[in-house]
Amino acid sequence: MRAKRIIAVMAGPLAAAALTFSPVLTAQAAAATQAPAASAPQAPEAQSPGQRGGTDGRAAGAKDGKRCNWGTSENPEAKKTAFKRAKDYKAYEDAYEAAYLKAYEESDNACDPNED
Repeated sequence: MRAKRIIAVMAGPLAAAALTFSPVLTAQAAAATQAPAASAPQAPEAQSPGQRGGTDGRAAGAKDGKRCNWGTSENPEAKKTAFKRAKDYKAYEDAYEAAYLKAYEESDNACDPNED
């Protein structure tokens, strides 16, 4: 009776060790750890105040130019509270104004028949 107990006690740890170092289990564990890393969302690139102003200004200028409504959507002051430094807001506002004007002029030619 005693010999059977010793064999059972010895077989338990050997089986666990064999399963731990099994190539099949190792491959499954590696695949499981790599999958979440590959599907992790990427952080968006941060835009400078000038880039954000250009993007916002182009969108507002194109919208107003299509409707022939100069200045209706133009409102860079709405984002003023988003900037802690006056220098950043100034860069945003300058880029916004330039982009708004350019985008508006690209699409407002349909409004005035005398323009080319």
